[in-house]
Amino acid sequence: MDRTFGQELRRLRLKSNLSLGELAELVYYSKGHLSKIENGRVTPIAPLARACDSALSADGRLIALAATDTRPAPQPELPIDTAWTQHLHPDGSGIIEISESPGPPIVTYPAVAGFSTDPIAGLAAVFDELRRLGRSTSPSMVLPMVAAQNHVATAAAHRGSGGNRPLLLHHAARTAEFAGWMAQECGNDVGATWWTERAVTLAAAAGDTSMASYSLVRRAVLSLYRADSSATTGLTEQVLGDSAIDPRIRWLAALGAAQGYAIGSDAANTMRALERAGELWDHVHRAGTDDPLGPLALHGRSILIEAWCHYDLGNLEAAARLFDAGMSAASGQSDRDRARFGTRQALVHAAMGDVDRACELIEPLLNVVRAVDSVTVRLDLHDFARTVSRFPGHPVVHRISTPLRDALNRR
Repeated sequence: MDRTFGQELRRLRLKSNLSLGELAELVYYSKGHLSKIENGRVTPIAPLARACDSALSADGRLIALAATDTRPAPQPELPIDTAWTQHLHPDGSGIIEISESPGPPIVTYPAVAGFSTDPIAGLAAVFDELRRLGRSTSPSMVLPMVAAQNHVATAAAHRGSGGNRPLLLHHAARTAEFAGWMAQECGNDVGATWWTERAVTLAAAAGDTSMASYSLVRRAVLSLYRADSSATTGLTEQVLGDSAIDPRIRWLAALGAAQGYAIGSDAANTMRALERAGELWDHVHRAGTDDPLGPLALHGRSILIEAWCHYDLGNLEAAARLFDAGMSAASGQSDRDRARFGTRQALVHAAMGDVDRACELIEPLLNVVRAVDSVTVRLDLHDFARTVSRFPGHPVVHRISTPLRDALNRR
């Protein structure tokens, strides 16, 4: 019987006991596109025909049918603002499809080939720029680019030699860790956890165990924003109990433990954790590191976190004093840190009833809060809005009400 390409493709697929999804994984085209091919809605292109012929051991029959299938392919209308989907495969290959388009993928790219020069320097330069963007703009803009770099670095590692493969895996681990942070800033805790675990796996493959320790700190931060005191302190104390872990990671764990105890109203253990952080900071400050895990800007962070601990414990005057000192001494803060700690500073003054000072602090930050587009910063800004709402007749509160509402609403 004379068959069309689609009919023969379906016959051979069923003969091989393959589902559309299984064939899609073999030929790197989407299940939806293969369905359109089989149903005669789309004309096959030569690369797809060759891939299917090889996967189904068709001995050239599919290639020949594709060559004689001269039905005109429909020309899709592709408005610039339409949705599109990118499919990425472990070997670096992938496709980009336009939603609802009857045609083949708009873009196809093959697996990552070998490289004649070490790609680490170029990947690192791009990653540095992404981290810079992550400190000043919306995580929704940064996360897709970080995910793509992680994909490229991981695929390149599979092609790398014994010398550069660990370096590529290490770079992939760092991009995954950063992607986890961006996912958290987007409000996606599940994604943040998934990326962090991916970072641990990639780092372990590169022979680096520090990421596993740092992942406990990252998980503790997620627990902290869920106001889960016991989970936060349990994870951070696990890190603090291992003297073999890098002092910088243990310092971050001590600060996390202090915040965890503070939200649990445990003043004694909060102070103990802060004292431990001070001891560890001496080691961190002396040692230094070229490419540290966690936040890059450390100057003044301890005093600002101590201030927040006092706020959670109800020591408002101590919190205000420490915030005022810490923010005035802080230099080189990123926009994201300025929005985070500045909002908290304003919240403390609002909680004390000093509405004029609170609004004076928050007003110049509202555009920054909008720009960094952080879910975690907005949690504190919501608290600020609720606190100043106790003073509805205050003229300064009225003046900032519109920009405050705009900053609270995600774009």
